[in-house]
Amino acid sequence: MSRRARIIASLVGALTLLGLHLSGDILQPRSASHARDITLEPEFDWYALEPSERIQWTPCFSGQKCARLLLPLDYGTPDGPTTAIALRMIPASSKEEYKGTILINPGGPGGSGTDLVARAGQNISRIVGDSFDILGFDPRGIGASTPVASCFETDSQRKLWALQEGHRLLNVTDDTLAIRLAREKAVAQRCDEKIGGERGIGRFMSTPDVAKDMLEIVQQLGQEKLQYWGFSYGSILGQYFSAIYPDKVGRVIIDGVYDAHNYRAALWNTNLADVDTVMDSFFHFCHEAGPDKCSLWKPSAKEIRTSYFDLLHAVETEPIPVPLANPPLLITRKVLQSQLFRASYKPLLAFGIVADTIRAIEQRNQSALIELAPKIVDPVECKCTIPEPWRSDTEAFNAIACGDGDQHPYDPDTYAAYYKDLAAQSQLVAPLWGIHYLQCAEWRIRPKWRWTGPLEAKNTSHPLLLISPRYDPVCPLTDAKAVHERFGGSGLLVQNSYGHCSLSAPSLCTAKHVRAYMVNGTIPEAGTVCDPDELPFIGSVRDIRTMSAEDAELLEAVKGLSDVVPMFGAL
Repeated sequence: MSRRARIIASLVGALTLLGLHLSGDILQPRSASHARDITLEPEFDWYALEPSERIQWTPCFSGQKCARLLLPLDYGTPDGPTTAIALRMIPASSKEEYKGTILINPGGPGGSGTDLVARAGQNISRIVGDSFDILGFDPRGIGASTPVASCFETDSQRKLWALQEGHRLLNVTDDTLAIRLAREKAVAQRCDEKIGGERGIGRFMSTPDVAKDMLEIVQQLGQEKLQYWGFSYGSILGQYFSAIYPDKVGRVIIDGVYDAHNYRAALWNTNLADVDTVMDSFFHFCHEAGPDKCSLWKPSAKEIRTSYFDLLHAVETEPIPVPLANPPLLITRKVLQSQLFRASYKPLLAFGIVADTIRAIEQRNQSALIELAPKIVDPVECKCTIPEPWRSDTEAFNAIACGDGDQHPYDPDTYAAYYKDLAAQSQLVAPLWGIHYLQCAEWRIRPKWRWTGPLEAKNTSHPLLLISPRYDPVCPLTDAKAVHERFGGSGLLVQNSYGHCSLSAPSLCTAKHVRAYMVNGTIPEAGTVCDPDELPFIGSVRDIRTMSAEDAELLEAVKGLSDVVPMFGAL
């Protein structure tokens, strides 16, 4: 596609996303607000930026810097093929006390770091302080890095394939399991053809490969050690880096911590320990907030919960059609369970939408459901224009998560026992989370470099800082505690909140600890707990008028991160 054609396509896409017409991760499904943020930025053509073996910064995005760095595709053959890694940096505004560059990772696996800079870079800079550069990179195979791990020719193909999944929830006792297995087998075989092979990008996207890329980036920046803030899967990347290169750890924060041992075993069976507690908080906070703030309010949290589950059962036999939504929408049990699970990642922003949805269904309010439709399911529309390649989704989750993990070919008895264990943790989420095991059971592309060494370090050159909500739907506190024990001298900060990663619940206390750690290397005292400053439905619990100007600005920056909570897993 020519540059002129790409610009025209981008402008058409911008109009589409603004509502004149109307895009998930994996991880990280894109929201409409995310898409608007990106398309309203100054136009920038990543592929017109010449990649080089040394970082060559080019001005981009109104005062920022961009580059494409050529690194070996296979570190075992450094003179062989290369991958071009996209870098996007917000330079430090204070040069007097310059403290270097912080790399950030949004999770996934499959999330774009350049995109995270677009959506959250300025607020991250305000939190850590203006003496740091903030650098987001697209890991190999992802975003604007090339080659791209895409097994479909277009996003439209991928979305049309997703539509064939249907409305039935996964169940090990009926044909939904066979259908899901067949779908995962189809994707795996397609990816074998598209990104497999001896030099296919699918073999060179492993987490140790990306950790080595990070080390190369840091060294080219002239830094001796890594400074890093990684979220969700970014916590896995942080653990790998710190275990492989313990003497290269500077300031490393892992936020929303998944146990890398469980991840590498490809088990996916510790994640849901607290998800029901997070979802149950929906009923509690709705009741506590009162009828003016929660549309589903009833005299007790128990009654709200009963109302929700009664409706959930009702739509099993009588789905709700919304014929005048664009496109038409059918609300089924799967739709509602998926909505509440996704909302558990960021209760502050999404619980209200769940309440409004249930209330509108109870009242059979078609006007309200039409308005809510884009927030109930991601709208899908077939478009003639092709979006910029770096804005498309990929199959990176499978390549990274399944490639990093042990192989578990599908066995009916083994999977039945696995699913039973998931369902014991959460009946609602087991049908949604159980797909990850199946994805990896059918995946056949194996990485050239897979780390099988220790995922711990008695000593790192500087202690890690782990941050965990008390109740995280997919990265439980128990995992954070296990990782904390494996990295000598590390600190663990618990945020007394519900949701995924600390970003899901703004906390001035947490922000201050992050800044103290990045600026001075200060580890919070053992047992430190921070409270959130805003609660779902209820709103702010701190009067900003009583704060200093500095604290008010810091809290505002943290609140600005609430919409960039990573979606961990291939939702």
